[in-house]
Amino acid sequence: MKPDTLPRPLRRIGEAISSRLGDAHLAGVVRGAAFVMGIRVAGAAIALLSQVLLARWMGAFEYGIFAYVWVWVVILGIVVPMGFGTSVLRFVPEYRTKERWRRLAGVLRASTLVVLALGIATALIGVALLWLLRDHVESYYFLPLVVALICVPAFALTDWQEGAARAFGWVNLAYIPSYIVRPLAIVVVAGGIVFFTGGATGLQVTIGALAATLLTMLAQRLFLSRRVARAVPAARPVFHLRHWIVLSAPLVLVEGLFLVLVNTDIVLLGYFVDPDKIGVYFAATRIANLMAFICFSLSALAVPKFAELHGAGKRGELQTFMHGVIQWIFWPTLAAGVFLLLIGQFALNLFGDGFDAGYPLLWLLMLGFLARASTGPTEYLLNMTGNQNAVAWTYGAAAVGNVLLNVALVPAFGLMGAAAATAISIVGSTAWLAVIVRRRLGITAFVFAGAPRPSLAAA
Repeated sequence: MKPDTLPRPLRRIGEAISSRLGDAHLAGVVRGAAFVMGIRVAGAAIALLSQVLLARWMGAFEYGIFAYVWVWVVILGIVVPMGFGTSVLRFVPEYRTKERWRRLAGVLRASTLVVLALGIATALIGVALLWLLRDHVESYYFLPLVVALICVPAFALTDWQEGAARAFGWVNLAYIPSYIVRPLAIVVVAGGIVFFTGGATGLQVTIGALAATLLTMLAQRLFLSRRVARAVPAARPVFHLRHWIVLSAPLVLVEGLFLVLVNTDIVLLGYFVDPDKIGVYFAATRIANLMAFICFSLSALAVPKFAELHGAGKRGELQTFMHGVIQWIFWPTLAAGVFLLLIGQFALNLFGDGFDAGYPLLWLLMLGFLARASTGPTEYLLNMTGNQNAVAWTYGAAAVGNVLLNVALVPAFGLMGAAAATAISIVGSTAWLAVIVRRRLGITAFVFAGAPRPSLAAA
């Protein structure tokens, strides 16, 4: 997003910060990240408030049911697009720059249809498997899981549309529907259910989430189609589906394995503890996740710069840029973590009685976020420099390790065991990715490594 299109307060903050930065690449990213961070801050506040309201309206047991099935929607909804939500960030700018309008029209249409088809297929297969395994699924999960599976196609399309909007530089259209509109719509629908019925079950709120997701997707689709029609000359689409799938498929492996890594705890908790315990754990993760918006905001705009500097062979500038990105991610994340720990007990009590039992979990959950912040967006740096297979192997090993640790620790230590398993897996994978960055790219990715020497920056 261009600076002159930012709201005036955000533009002034970005200009004040960037004027004090010596790295022109980093200045541009920090300046542009102000808007993304503004959306993420607002989205984080809305998400936390919505989860608090849902927990108080539903109670820990029903809230735990909704939290459990919604995790499945998120996992499947991000995996289903088969990497097109990320690869479109490469295809769209390339075809626009080269004015290959027929290919651009083709990739937009083909990827939409592929994501829709895969979403519907996933929903149908999932419902069939759920029916076959119904004797092994707790009765209170069965119908909410069916509704959650029906929600997957709409969630997947929203994820792809977010990537497409980012590819065109329409940051507001990319992030506002997913991070502001959808959670607001879910809580409004749930509030309506409570108002008219006096309470809300996990099934009812999941149905409401399905309606909110579908309406959000359709509205975003309408605005996206109109903006694309104005920005792209009309052209008869040409399709290179095999080429697009070959380049997109490895990306879904990376995304899918990371999702498994960070959501294994909640999925496996469904087999070991009751929904009210899952509700407490989910509430703690919602608070801890607030630390992630800083990394997300800067990484979203740093990714193209990684590819640009690497492609130009400017290793010194890439090292300087990466060092600056890490500094701007780690220290604000650390400050956010300290603040959240100070108010953590109060924040958990907002969810309702008994949720303060999740406070000790915050320490372990936040450890993983702080570890990731200390090395910066290493996975994106590796993905943009042709080392995505190394990322996939790392996340694959960490995901397997996380499953084994959860199976070993949850029966003995309950929620603390799940939090410890996830923290250990994330810290381990983060450290190894930093090692790979050093070995393959010659770049040091660690917050305490010190600023690059002038001789290196000029290399």
